[in-house]
Amino acid sequence: MAVIPQVVKLLSNKRSQAVGILMSSLHLDMRDIQHAVVNLDNSVVDLETLQALYENRAQSDELEKIEKHSKASKEKENAKSLDKPEQFLYELSLIPNFSERVFCILFQSTFSESICSIHRKLELLQKLCETLKNGSGVMQVLGLVLAFGNYMNGGNRTRGQADGFGLDILPKLKDVKSSDNSRSLLSYIVSYYLRNFDEDAGKEQCIFPLPEPQDLFQASQLKFEDFQKDLRKMKKDLRGTEVRLSANYMFSTYI
Repeated sequence: MAVIPQVVKLLSNKRSQAVGILMSSLHLDMRDIQHAVVNLDNSVVDLETLQALYENRAQSDELEKIEKHSKASKEKENAKSLDKPEQFLYELSLIPNFSERVFCILFQSTFSESICSIHRKLELLQKLCETLKNGSGVMQVLGLVLAFGNYMNGGNRTRGQADGFGLDILPKLKDVKSSDNSRSLLSYIVSYYLRNFDEDAGKEQCIFPLPEPQDLFQASQLKFEDFQKDLRKMKKDLRGTEVRLSANYMFSTYI
């Protein structure tokens, strides 16, 4: 009967299971991983795999235990081997500056897209602000709302001579009905605008006078706090990348 070799387990059961699942999903040799990390080559090891390796790398306390056992094992003849997850993390740690290199690779892969994403959002916001502030169609539509509101409130000395209105009124236009309840004030304003202001009404070249509803919705979801948070994270990661690059350069000059 074959004797099952005993191994040393230094990781928690949950951690060991997580690393084991990662190992079984890789189908890669450690040499492939080292080549990808050292040479910035993701043709064999893709960015998603590098991300998983980085997130599952050995933490300082884990690595300390693993290295301590490995050092002690060299001094014993019949020392127990590390379990597969521990051995995998140990071999991963032997790749020169593994953590620093992978951090830089991942940051480089997401930096441009992150900048473009923020730029697109700000561009959309700026475009909408310009349209709402200076768009002739917007001014005409809002002017009609004010004019009809003053006309309907003509018997009221204060409300019938308003110079403006609160934006909270706009969603209520659809609720103001005609005397026979056949149409709303909103539909009347639209038809009046098309008859009197839009020369291309009903034609292919007809242009919607207001910002697109989808653009307005997207802009309404934007928060400057989120922009600041994203930029702070990018700034932090950029500084971290500079530090790691410097450390990796110093290491390379001494090997």
